[in-house]
Amino acid sequence: MEYGSDTRIGSHVRLILMDCFETLVQLTEQGYVARTGIERFIQHFSGKRQIPIVVISDAPEAAIVNALRQAGLLTRIAGIYDARASEHLAEGRVRKRLDVPLSDMKSTAAATVFIGDSPLDADAARYHQVPFIRVPRSEDRTFSFIRLIDGPSRYRSGEFIVHLEQAYRLP
Repeated sequence: MEYGSDTRIGSHVRLILMDCFETLVQLTEQGYVARTGIERFIQHFSGKRQIPIVVISDAPEAAIVNALRQAGLLTRIAGIYDARASEHLAEGRVRKRLDVPLSDMKSTAAATVFIGDSPLDADAARYHQVPFIRVPRSEDRTFSFIRLIDGPSRYRSGEFIVHLEQAYRLP
């Protein structure tokens, strides 16, 4: 089982952290747009269940704000943490500091979930002991955030890579 593919947003969750690019928003020819199902996801969790949704990214704040504004999501987000909430590791890697929004939002790791699309997101979640939900990048058009309202993502990147290789005949 791939890390983060079976995590659910249970009744104990009090904070949702989300990566921005390729998780919350995707870039199209028209600019940044919301990922499929994200508006209903936000309505369910931040509206009905009153769980704040916070963006954490290693990008500059202006880029995050611009993307969220284009996608029509800026006013629906409870907070933005940019590159300043990251730490630089060996070999040029960067890890998101999930402890920063946890502290600011007065939440615990156990009462939080982090949703992201990359192994670096999973690494940050493991390091900060925050349950993780792995979602596919926007190239996988079959995924919808509506799936996360009632269950786990069940996303396994290995399966998607096989699908891409077959679809695009990658060597």
